[in-house]
Amino acid sequence: MRNRVLAMALLSTLLGLLAGCGASDADDGNAPVALPRQGSIRVVHVMPDAGRMTSFLSNSVFSANQFGEATVLAQQLVGQYVMNIVLTPPTDVPTTLVDNANADLADEDEFSFIMIGTTANPQLVRIDNVEIGFDVDPSKPAQFPLPDYQILHASTSTGAVDVYVTDAAADLAAATPSATVSFGNVTPLVQLDPAVSYRVRVTPAGDKTVLFDSGSFTVARLRRSIYLLLDNFGPTGESLRVANVTAAAAEDFPNQTMQAALRAANMIPDAPLVDIYLGTPSGTPLFQNVAYGTTTPYSLAVTNGSFTANVTPAGVPGTIIATANLSIVGGQARSIYTSGLDGNDTAALSTLVESQRSITGQAQFRFVQAAPSAGTVDVYLATPGQPISDASPILANGVLLASSTANLTPGSYDLFVARTGSTVQLFGPERISVDAGAVYSAVLFDAAGGGGPLQLQLTREVLP
Repeated sequence: MRNRVLAMALLSTLLGLLAGCGASDADDGNAPVALPRQGSIRVVHVMPDAGRMTSFLSNSVFSANQFGEATVLAQQLVGQYVMNIVLTPPTDVPTTLVDNANADLADEDEFSFIMIGTTANPQLVRIDNVEIGFDVDPSKPAQFPLPDYQILHASTSTGAVDVYVTDAAADLAAATPSATVSFGNVTPLVQLDPAVSYRVRVTPAGDKTVLFDSGSFTVARLRRSIYLLLDNFGPTGESLRVANVTAAAAEDFPNQTMQAALRAANMIPDAPLVDIYLGTPSGTPLFQNVAYGTTTPYSLAVTNGSFTANVTPAGVPGTIIATANLSIVGGQARSIYTSGLDGNDTAALSTLVESQRSITGQAQFRFVQAAPSAGTVDVYLATPGQPISDASPILANGVLLASSTANLTPGSYDLFVARTGSTVQLFGPERISVDAGAVYSAVLFDAAGGGGPLQLQLTREVLP
């Protein structure tokens, strides 16, 4: 929509310039050219046990989505299209989910193709709206339409629910549901007041037990949301969450009250023991005496928000050897990975969101490059006996603390690490086996003190 407003403004400017240049009724070759008419399309992946989903708009790839992801509301030229959506497992044998669904797009159209259900019973929910920004005068923001929302129930693990979209301070006990929805239900659009702070709460139908609470939020004019109820795979077992699907993405509510979890890995080879703090290094650290080459259990002693993570030598809070900002979001499990060398002030840290979800028929595999002596690397997973020259890297140009994830067919693989751009092996082959539905984390790190031989920490994650 932002592109449309900009295009309208550019067109007005162009017409003004042409008028000022004394354009006549005669066709002098300088007549303004109409801008192409466009509508909008997006695709959303909400199949909880599925891996990567790829969509094709007519003959072109439109998107590749993982669970919980929504594409931008992408503008397309007005015309007749067909949408095809397939699951694309690592075997590259696709499973068709949507076959040649018609999409006759006019310039006021906003089409959402939302895949819900399980891999055994996939369902397409299609939502066709008139764009909230259609025929809006960008020079008159005071006349922009009010924000609006609709609700889609796409959680396979939750029955009928009441959804309350209320003033943030409203007493739930006295509130009336904004909607009661079952799986697959979509509500009509409802307008909101941009001057009000809102809150989305979900309870079982006819019950006031809160399953999800968005916390307080506001919404501006000319904004539209789908409040998308979907399965949750968080660290403390909540089965439901609500994503705010906007024109940009499927977003978390910034103040949602779900519990987050955090863990830490010390891969700084010349720091045998470290403490890790959220905020100023004082008092008791969140993670204490983390030994080199180890990863802590998850901690639930964290709150949602933005923080500065500080790494210090154990028991020496006045000496910070690595620091970085991180965000903690309710419902997510995150890991802090620290590496580099304390001795030459190259120690650093990064954070990753970890998968807590099982995929039917596939294994999930994450690799983290945490070995300072390895430099920039390419990482390969080859079938047993396959030469590295015949494999494609799952991580290419992997600098320190770079990571990559791959969905794998269950079975055995040989893991190789090579210098980027060469087949000079730094590590491997290391034979690993992965099972369907499991999640694995692999971390490459130096020997204690730094340098070789390189080590690999392979963990099969415990899912909630």
